Amino acid sequence: MKHLLAILALAFPLTAHADLAGDPMVLDGDTMSFGEKKVDLFGVHAPTITQTCGESGNVWSCGWEAVLHLEELVSAGNVVCVEVADSGSPNPLARCTADGVDLAGQMIDAGLAVRDETLGDDYAERELAAANDERGIWSGPFMDPVQWAERTVCACSARKKALAETAALLKDEEAAE
Repeated sequence: MKHLLAILALAFPLTAHADLAGDPMVLDGDTMSFGEKKVDLFGVHAPTITQTCGESGNVWSCGWEAVLHLEELVSAGNVVCVEVADSGSPNPLARCTADGVDLAGQMIDAGLAVRDETLGDDYAERELAAANDERGIWSGPFMDPVQWAERTVCACSARKKALAETAALLKDEEAAE
């Protein structure tokens, strides 16, 4: 009987347990919250909500654009996040999908995130394609999002909340039209 159970376990492995699912709030281009639980997208770093990109005469809010893009992606369907690693920060790293589509990969494809080289080459080809096509942040000069976060001291909580509330109002207005 034990052998039969072992064979069945190998033949029919359990499906991955979804740690979080539902309708998250986007906090940054790589961070979401499901109520009190926050997760960072595994394998990528996006500009923080306050980060700007470009150079004089052509500066744009790449952080805000990253947030808006991730909001658009999560609104496309059911979001499921499976925690895969402890990042050493307050937020665990998670592989997240919306209707089965990899959110981190979509952020890389849009040029609104860079891959985390310390976590492997999962997104190397996609990042190279975005850079070659000059999509998103690759359209001009930008500071690496990790360096930006390290150099920029910002009490962003109130600003993030205000921006999130504004985004929610805009979304409601669009839905009403």
